[in-house]
Amino acid sequence: MTTPMKYQKLLIFVVLKLCLLQTVFAQSTQDSTRLRILDLENSGDPIGKYVTEVLRLAIKHSGVTYSLEKIPSVSTPQVRLIEDLSHNRGILDLMWTMTSDEREAQLLPIRIPIDKGLMGWRIAFINPEMAERMKAIKSLEELGTLKAGQGYFWPDTQILRHNKLPVVTGTAAALPLMLSERRFDYFPRSIIEIWNEQSKHPELKREVDTSMILHYPTALYFFVAPNQKQLAENIRRGLELSITNGSFEQLFTQYCRPFIVKADLKNRRIFELENPLIQQTSLPLQRAKFWFSP
Repeated sequence: MTTPMKYQKLLIFVVLKLCLLQTVFAQSTQDSTRLRILDLENSGDPIGKYVTEVLRLAIKHSGVTYSLEKIPSVSTPQVRLIEDLSHNRGILDLMWTMTSDEREAQLLPIRIPIDKGLMGWRIAFINPEMAERMKAIKSLEELGTLKAGQGYFWPDTQILRHNKLPVVTGTAAALPLMLSERRFDYFPRSIIEIWNEQSKHPELKREVDTSMILHYPTALYFFVAPNQKQLAENIRRGLELSITNGSFEQLFTQYCRPFIVKADLKNRRIFELENPLIQQTSLPLQRAKFWFSP
């Protein structure tokens, strides 16, 4: 039986419409690439929102459309997340962490310090009775008579020990209680972490030391899998453009300037530490606009 002409035209129209929709869908899939990151913005991480906004800014200026897919914060140790990402497997396509030679050997770094080096500026939680003793410390040698608390696998642990500062280690969750129990004397945290942590746990009878600050060269970088060179280049390009047009600095000032002001650096003794975990040549120290300077 012959299909009437009007039905043939309708059938042709429907087929063409479906083909067009399929083409548009395929094009949109190509134009928008999924980028999986940890949802630290909603996990209580003190800089999770800032770093996520920096990533959005980099994507905006990259010339490539990425669709952020936030993975709920997990209890998987960071060393395992790094290992999985290094083999291009697991739950993430991009992560951010303090750099080290070891991490740069495993992952592909985007060597622009998204924290402007603030992770290397550290002030300490102390118990109230330690305040006067901390004020009396005038040198690293004197500080070496006290014990710091740090995480098992934190880069800071090795940095402090390299500088002859004794360290007691524990899990991130256990360290605040360990300080309360006097198992160590002070608990260094970056100036972009410590105020948030203090407000989250007002029940802990601890103070923020006001007398000194530790500083060592380091950077918080975005990292991707070693075979994701194009992704790394796109994010790098977006960061560079946002720094050039001033939008990165605006974001940094909005989120990080309050921490810097509160730290009151001009009234603290600055103890400079060596960072043995990274070759200084791999830090773009010659580009002054990349770094915070008091």
